[in-house]
Amino acid sequence: MTTATENLPTCWKHFQQCLDSGIDRILLYGPPGTGKTYAGLHHGNVSAGAFRLVCTEDMTNFDVTGGFLPGPNGFQWMFGSGVKAWEGDGLNGGRLVVDEIDKAGGDVFATLLSILDSPESAEWTHPETSRTHRPRPGFSSVMTTNIEDMEDLPVALVDRFPVQIRINEPHPDALLALSADLRTVARNMADAGPRRVSLRAFKTFDQLRKSLGAEDAAKITFKDRAVGILDAMRIEAI
Repeated sequence: MTTATENLPTCWKHFQQCLDSGIDRILLYGPPGTGKTYAGLHHGNVSAGAFRLVCTEDMTNFDVTGGFLPGPNGFQWMFGSGVKAWEGDGLNGGRLVVDEIDKAGGDVFATLLSILDSPESAEWTHPETSRTHRPRPGFSSVMTTNIEDMEDLPVALVDRFPVQIRINEPHPDALLALSADLRTVARNMADAGPRRVSLRAFKTFDQLRKSLGAEDAAKITFKDRAVGILDAMRIEAI
């Protein structure tokens, strides 16, 4: 269950308010490990499905629009995440969550710009059937990036995501995955500049300390930061 909006940190409150208002293009940026991708996949109305793309320089348009794959009856066309999100459940469009679009190669980037264009302009023609696909009503997209300065992103991309929210702390629902004594420290360390520690690291520490004890688990997980984080935990416990 999602935390009530009034209890959310400002960044997550704005995200929820945008979803509730029907905004269908939202860019979440800021330090890694704060639950941006998880929120994109699970928050708001994703009843028609949520589909994820993790962009790399090596990915191809197969991941976005699809391509042929061998099957029991020979080669068959399999749609990529972009078209799957457009189609959703067949009646309503789903959500496409795009991670690190700035890392996509030129051809893929151009295809993604087309997929993420306004509903009036977005279309793609199937190379085998010649059918023209368009996003079904309700299609939405959440893009996530660890880039801090929006000027580092291509103008055409930023223009497609007029709502840009910097996520500077983990979502309260994500913090519930940690033991209670870690939640405040994990929240405070998520956006601590060069000293930041991601939520993933705290989850690993939480699991390791059950068998190794706090000190050894901290040395393995946090390395030269171990003493400082353990001290922060002790202060928080007072």
